[in-house]
Order: sequence, then C-alpha cells, then structure tokens
Amino acid sequence: MIRIQGSVSKGWLNQEAGFKFDERYYFDPEYRWDQDHRIDRYLDERFPDYPLYNMESNLGQIEFTRKKQILVGGIQPNLIIGLAAGADFFCDVDKDSDISIRPLEHLLATPDKLPSVESFLDAKLIRDFDAEILRLREQKPDYTVIPPYFWDTSGRATIHGFITTSMKLFGENIFLMMVDDPDLVNEVHGWITDVYQALIRHYSELAEIPVTSVHVGECTGTMLSPDQFTDFVLPHANRLGRETGDLRWHSCGDSNHLIEPLCECERLKIIDTGSGTKVGAIRDEFGSDFEVNVAPPVDVLMERSDPHDIDRWLDEVLEGNDGGPLKFVCHMEPGYSLDTILRLNDLLDQKGVVAKERRTKL
Repeated sequence: MIRIQGSVSKGWLNQEAGFKFDERYYFDPEYRWDQDHRIDRYLDERFPDYPLYNMESNLGQIEFTRKKQILVGGIQPNLIIGLAAGADFFCDVDKDSDISIRPLEHLLATPDKLPSVESFLDAKLIRDFDAEILRLREQKPDYTVIPPYFWDTSGRATIHGFITTSMKLFGENIFLMMVDDPDLVNEVHGWITDVYQALIRHYSELAEIPVTSVHVGECTGTMLSPDQFTDFVLPHANRLGRETGDLRWHSCGDSNHLIEPLCECERLKIIDTGSGTKVGAIRDEFGSDFEVNVAPPVDVLMERSDPHDIDRWLDEVLEGNDGGPLKFVCHMEPGYSLDTILRLNDLLDQKGVVAKERRTKL
C-alpha cells in the first residue's frame, strides 16, 4: 500500500495568504480552531485535487483528523517541557514558535538538581492546559479535545527524541559530555524519558485518548555516529517502547548510517525519514512488510532545483521500495517549489501508484 500526504508550514501560509500565528493562536484553543478552519477552507479551494493540509510537519494524519476536534496545547513536544521548566516563549507571526535556548544548561553538571517529574505535572502551564481541557469537554461535548502531545484522534502520542530534547534544553555541551561523562548523558536521557512518559500518561487519561503508539522526532539524531546512537538513544527508545507503545521513528536529514542500529529498536513499526536516506537500504534491513514514510530531499524541493529531479528521485524510491508499505510525506516551506510537490502527486497518479485525491475532514 502506497499513500501520500502533504502539509503546509506556518511560514508558507503567512507568505501566501497572510495568516498570522501569534501567541493567542497557541494558547487559546477556540481562537486556534477558528483560524485553522479558515486555513482549511483556503487550502480546500486552492488545492481541490491535491492532499496538502494544514497540520504540523510529519505529525498529523488526515484520516484521523476531524472537523470537530479542538487542540489544547498544540505546541511542539520539547517546547512544552522547556516552557514548564521556565523557558520564555517566542512567537513570530510568520513562522513556527520557539523557546529561549538552553533553559536548563546550568543544571547539566548536576543532574540530581533536575526538576522532578512531579514538578512538571504541577507547572502552571500544564495546570492551565488541564483546566482548558476540562472546560472544553464540558462546554463542547460534541467535540474531541486533543490534548498536548497528541495531534489527532488516532491516539498516537508525539515526543521529540532524546538527543534532540537534551540539546534543546541543555545546549551543545551534551555532545561533549558523550565523551567526558557518558553516564551523565544517559542519566539526562533517562530523566527526559520519565518526563515525557508522565506527560503522555497524564494527558491520555485526562482527555480519555488511549495511547496507540508514539512518534519520536529524533531530528538531531543524524549528528550522531552509529555507536553514539546505540549508546545514548537506543536504551531509552527501547524503554519507551516497552512501557508506552509501538514507535514511529522520525529522523531528519541523511540517516543511512542509522538504519543498522535502528534494527535494535524494540517495537519499532515505522521509520519516517528523508533527505537522501535510501528506501532500498531500509528494505534490506527491515524487510518488505515494514512501513516506511519518506520525504523528498530538500535540494530536490528547492525552487532553484531542476524540475525533473523529482522524477528521478521518485523512480529510485519506488524501485528501492519493491512494493512495500510506503507513505510519501512533504511539508511545504517558503523557498520550496510548489510545482515540484504538485508534480510528485501528478507522477504518482500517472504511474497508477496513488490516485490524486483530497480528503475532507469528517
């Protein structure tokens, strides 16, 4: 089975249609719902035959997205931890939100002083999200309230990966600690695992959305060697899988060197990757029944690229896939060629692989 799903970034929506993503968008669920549905109508009208949707890159699933769902705390996973730990929130109307960098850097050398897991559940940010969930469930009983760490009705929770989160919270020195104090790095990554699991369980119970799987966005993982990945990521990924659920592993950039160590990841069900990672190499290690989600390389998507680069990339992917379950994903950013993304859909349709179709939210 082969599918395709595209999404559009906040920067692209601002550039093309003037939508603005201010602080209220992230912290007022009903205001966000109104704007998101204006965006949905805009995309429905502009792309009546193409699956380009308003959703977070690589996270939402259109088949599980409903008109009557309302997001509370729809903020990237490691940003929520940073904010709960005291980071400042930054928001430009024409791009994704962020937090002040390295909010816990001063605690890297003293892990015994890291905030307790319980302190996150008691943080004002979390209590405010909790109150909104309870209010909306009472006032809008016909809506599904999607809590933090979830993005649709599927029950798939989302976190950032362990090195991705530790670099965000503690800074680049985490890489030096891999050499100078490897036990410290694993202690920090174990703490990160505990915090994420506690927040996922909390919101699964509060919103009554059972966890079906976990998306792990290990965006920074491509910077690690296979040995570093094995030592500092896999132990925590395996514990997460054993204690929480099946894993969907996201890796930005060329991740060919991580395919072999990922074979040791327990309960891994999907690899979501791009930018030169070879689908054929994943098939060689994981077999023909394993699901792969793949995005075109950035250098193929850029406006300056040869428009036929997407043809060659698609042929290579389909050949390497050898008929296995595959999902094409792409996130439209400023500077990308819209024609190239539309052409990918057209080519799949022409080849009889995936018919062009735009789903509407149920």
